[in-house]
Amino acid sequence: MKYCPNCGAELRAEAKFCPSCGYNLEQEVPNENGSQEPFVQVTSNEQFELELEKAEGLNVTRAEIKKHAQKKLSGRYGEWCKTILLLIGANIVAGFIFRFAYVRFFTNSLLNLFNPYDYSGYYDYGYSYTRPFSGASLFLWFLVMIAALVLMFLVAALSTAVLQWCAIHTLRGNRADGLQIFAYFIKAQKNRVLKANILIAIYTFLWSLLFVIPGIVKSASYAMTNYLLEKDDTLSASDAILLSRQIMYGYKMEFLILRYSFFFWNLIAVFQLTNFYIMPYQNVTEIQFLDTLYNHYVEQHNENEAKTPAAAVDASL
Repeated sequence: MKYCPNCGAELRAEAKFCPSCGYNLEQEVPNENGSQEPFVQVTSNEQFELELEKAEGLNVTRAEIKKHAQKKLSGRYGEWCKTILLLIGANIVAGFIFRFAYVRFFTNSLLNLFNPYDYSGYYDYGYSYTRPFSGASLFLWFLVMIAALVLMFLVAALSTAVLQWCAIHTLRGNRADGLQIFAYFIKAQKNRVLKANILIAIYTFLWSLLFVIPGIVKSASYAMTNYLLEKDDTLSASDAILLSRQIMYGYKMEFLILRYSFFFWNLIAVFQLTNFYIMPYQNVTEIQFLDTLYNHYVEQHNENEAKTPAAAVDASL
């Protein structure tokens, strides 16, 4: 059987040109033995290995980071169950209060708007007709709706902090207890963790108003904030955010690729049961990446400090 050396198409024995790509078969260059090299077709049975690109300077692949995270979580998913249940419950309660207040406020507003008995007075049978809902009632439901919206915002912000601190504890071999971690936020952290995560949520929301993409990029810039707060007890909320932006510079895209590699897992997370697997897995994976990046940053910082005195001596000479 004769094949085209250019595209691999099957040829007739007397063909001078390839009918598929037009390759001139008479211009083939013979090999050292004087015979022409046949075209080698790649069969579907051959195995190919896809190697993920390594994060610049980190010398580690995303596959290796995920593998290490799974190793750390082996046999420890149960530790996360109470934390995940509490977070799911808090989100459900906050969402229910908001929806209930929202429905009551707008239903009452519409009833007042289209109520035909828009006046009071006495009729033949001595009955008085007035609006069924007062302005004070509407204002009260409006306040409840706003308070529930703020509660949802706080739950979302603090959920990120609790999950990331649980991931840090898992990587260090400690027990991941979200309730104890939250109590530690309140009692021992002087509200710096709460303040940092609320600021991050506000900044990300404001950046998201610019066509969403800037908000996604900024969320990567702030990703290391909780890791830094846990690493250094003396670091303030604003300093942790600033340092996170500095360390994540040049690595935001790599972090976002890692984060959105869990996209399809998060799609099925609406069934809630998968959260007991995907929440620990994703958060430990992200913290493992941040831990690797932080160690790389410290090494570079130490190398630069070591070179600075030598450069200063050379300059003085």
